[in-house]
Amino acid sequence: MLQRIRDNASGPLAYVVVAVITLVFGVWGIGSYFTPSADPVVANVGGTDITRNQLENAYQQRYQRLRQMMGDNFDPSILNPERLRATVLDGLINREVMDQYAQDAGYRVTDGALLGAIRNDPQFQENGEFSAQRYRGLLAQAGIAPAQYEASLRQDLTSRQLRDEINESAFAAPAEVDQAYRLANQQRRVRYLSFDPASYRDGIEVDEAQIQTYYDDHPDAFKRPERVKLSYVSLDRSSAAADAGEPDEQTLRALFDENKQQFGEPERRSGGFLRVATGDDANAARDTIQELASASGDLQARAASNDNVEYESVDDAQRADLPQAVADSLFDLEPGKTSTPVKGPQAWYLVQLSQITPASEPSFDDTEVQAQLNAIASAQQGQQAFSDKSDRLESLAYEAPNDLDTLADELGLEIQTTDWVTRDGGSGIGQYDAVRKAAFTDAVLKDELNSTPIQLGAERQIVLRVAEHEPATRQPLDTVKDDIRERVIAREASQKAQAAADAALDKAKSGTSLQTLAQDGGAIEQKGFVQRSNRDVDPRILEAAFNISQPSEDAPGYRVTGTRDGDIALVAVDSVREAPASEAGTPRERFANQQRQYIAGLEYAVLGEYLRAQTDIEVNEDRIN
Repeated sequence: MLQRIRDNASGPLAYVVVAVITLVFGVWGIGSYFTPSADPVVANVGGTDITRNQLENAYQQRYQRLRQMMGDNFDPSILNPERLRATVLDGLINREVMDQYAQDAGYRVTDGALLGAIRNDPQFQENGEFSAQRYRGLLAQAGIAPAQYEASLRQDLTSRQLRDEINESAFAAPAEVDQAYRLANQQRRVRYLSFDPASYRDGIEVDEAQIQTYYDDHPDAFKRPERVKLSYVSLDRSSAAADAGEPDEQTLRALFDENKQQFGEPERRSGGFLRVATGDDANAARDTIQELASASGDLQARAASNDNVEYESVDDAQRADLPQAVADSLFDLEPGKTSTPVKGPQAWYLVQLSQITPASEPSFDDTEVQAQLNAIASAQQGQQAFSDKSDRLESLAYEAPNDLDTLADELGLEIQTTDWVTRDGGSGIGQYDAVRKAAFTDAVLKDELNSTPIQLGAERQIVLRVAEHEPATRQPLDTVKDDIRERVIAREASQKAQAAADAALDKAKSGTSLQTLAQDGGAIEQKGFVQRSNRDVDPRILEAAFNISQPSEDAPGYRVTGTRDGDIALVAVDSVREAPASEAGTPRERFANQQRQYIAGLEYAVLGEYLRAQTDIEVNEDRIN
């Protein structure tokens, strides 16, 4: 076969094949065939990609919100990272589906609405007023172009229109509100008899045979999980930016010359304009504006003669403060002049200029200008340095996969180590599921290679390798014997408390009072009338009490339940007090509004599910974690 290929590998056909191969590799490069994307696509929603960086950013934001909400009670071990990541991805898919629907349905945000949202954002204000200089400065420090930010905000506002429309159209029928209000505010008189397992521990003996049986029956309960210690190098934007050093004067001057419009104050103009909405009759609006243009007097006087005309004063405004059609006209007029009719997207305008405030341009050496230039240049240099080092880190991870020394030496990074990390958790970088997943891959664990770069948020990457490895091992029986004895005693004590509660339930149903039953053991708690929302009652007690069929004083209802403290309780309900359906006032009105919002949420969710079913969605499961 090989000889035949050699014999035929000549002539015009061979030259054509070689030419095609040369062209392909010359244009696209051989590396593109073997180097995976630095930001792979994890899902495609109706033709729009969701990348792993987008997922990672959203995941870290959700993770940090949970951390802030739980404060000192935060425990990473209680989170299932894979499930949380899947939930976050599901949310991104839902958002993209709804965004696409809003666009297709014709929802739009006007330039005026977008401008209003930006101007009303407190982070862009100084002394309660919008500051264009602060707006540009904050975006520059974050490395975000104004056009990029405004496009993202416009998309958010468009999606919000759809949600707001559903919220405003949802309603709850009065009868539905009445019934839900009665159920939510129903009160039940609750008593319960508690059986504490601790009081049944005495006399429980655990022999060696029981310990051995428990140990044999629970082979995974006493395993120390497989674990690793990791060595790693970490590259983040702040350290890369520090290495970039301070921007020099030449850089600052070039930045100043390229962005002079960002410094000082732009030209401002004062005056006013008349607005005639186009509405359903564009011809009538055009005729009205032409009549106003031919009238005499100032614009405010002309507007007073027509109820369909709006007058708006312009006081020392920049171009960005005004609708585009008005701005274009106003900044083209001479003081004291009035424009001809100007057509905008939704209205006709008549514009009048009264005064011009010339633009001011501070010098390069101005203290405030220097501060802004240094902030912008430092952000740009830091981002570029981080990007350059990130690219080099990715290359070195492939070129030098057998140690971290090469990466650390060339990029000026410190090799760091972790404590023990398991597949389910760890401290430091071990808290990230992406780190744990990479650490236990065959390439890193068995082949002892460096990992590929792991993205931790938008501005940090690490490369790791295993420094130490211990397989999962079962702890010897002698080591866990005391733990097993305690578990067996606790289990049997709980079973005895459960049996006592079940026996008390049978007696209660036969007519024995809780007071009589308490004489045989247990403590009665009198809670009086309670609602489902009571916070001073064990939620498991409340759940049991409100799951009892409609009781009465002649026929009390009973149910046995566990409590959050580990006790077993016999719950008794002997009276029900209904909330009056006709109750008026703020509480019921607030409840009706809550019901309406609840229904709106259901409708929005149902719309989302329907749209998802109609949208082509592809999820790359192997790229999620």
